[in-house]
Amino acid sequence: MPGIAWTGPLSRWYARGDVDATKLRAGVEAWREDLRASVAAKVGEQLVWDEEAEVAGQWDLGESGWMALRLFAFYAERSDLEMPDTVPAVLEFDREWRAASEAKFGKSLYGQLLACSVWLPGEFPVTVRAPMPDGETAEIGSLVMLRDQMKWLNQRTFAADADEVARWMELPAPAGGELIAAARRGYAALWAAVRAGMRAVVPVVVRA
Repeated sequence: MPGIAWTGPLSRWYARGDVDATKLRAGVEAWREDLRASVAAKVGEQLVWDEEAEVAGQWDLGESGWMALRLFAFYAERSDLEMPDTVPAVLEFDREWRAASEAKFGKSLYGQLLACSVWLPGEFPVTVRAPMPDGETAEIGSLVMLRDQMKWLNQRTFAADADEVARWMELPAPAGGELIAAARRGYAALWAAVRAGMRAVVPVVVRA
């Protein structure tokens, strides 16, 4: 099943389908207040966005684009390791990835890209592991930091301009496929979501 990169108010994320987003808004806003109260004040004061915003967009990551992007970023800063040629069925099958994951990618330049699946408006270097409004636990990061880390990754590896990145949306990313092509597909889709999220000041979520 293809993964997606999605941007918009979280009430709209959870309302995909026939559910009315307005019925979920109060619950999401209460969740946000609990989250703000549980983190450092400098982080909590940034966790503000409009849950009534009429913004919602999604981009197809392909079957393995999300895994490939993170694995590529991980190996891109590890010159002591040889980058795999293909995307593994499960990231934890890669021993080096598994060890870094257990350390929460604390030493990585791309920690928010590697560790998180949800990014909220704001600029803060920490990530927060917390239950989402539906009760599922997620690693939550900063949308501004994700944008910056993706820019660094492109500058230090692909060095691609905006037109080239846009063309990557057409690249294949099948399960077990070639790593670099799938990573580019994943990058293009997530980058489109990040740009939309920054413009509208709303969260970005990845569903693998």
